[in-house]
Amino acid sequence: MKINTYIKILVLVLILTPAVIAGCIRSVDKEYGGHGEILSIGVYKPKLLDNVVYSVQNKNYVITPQEDGFKIAAVRVRAVNKTSAQAVLSIDENAVTLLPVNGTPLHPIVAHIRAEETAEKVSDGNPYGAHLWGTFQLMKGFEVAGWFFFDVAPGSRFTDVIWEDVEYIRVPYRD
Repeated sequence: MKINTYIKILVLVLILTPAVIAGCIRSVDKEYGGHGEILSIGVYKPKLLDNVVYSVQNKNYVITPQEDGFKIAAVRVRAVNKTSAQAVLSIDENAVTLLPVNGTPLHPIVAHIRAEETAEKVSDGNPYGAHLWGTFQLMKGFEVAGWFFFDVAPGSRFTDVIWEDVEYIRVPYRD
């Protein structure tokens, strides 16, 4: 009778092990953070894309690199007002800088100027449709999040994102 019990336990372990391992291997985007006196900034590593297709008000748009062979680096950024009763953000092309390894600092593409209307399909969920651009009034404890897009040379790697709105916050990509 004890042998039957051990066999049942062994079979159960053999069935559950692949599921547990699969759950542990799953890769999740890592958020890198930086803090100032008022804001906390979270950034994700750039996703290098051939182009960015997104939808706004039922119209599809595409942003393509301006130079042959270049890519679009899509960087998701989150800004949290952690201490001030209210913080007013004025986010534009000077608010964020992407720093490449051994390269010139990059400012984001002004998406609403550079994007062209397209018939291309948008990925499920419109992942690049939320741009972090414009004026936002953040009450204490609230946040805004969205995407910035940059023209980048092939093979580019990045060291930091610098946030310069309300205050200066440097967010390094460190693993």
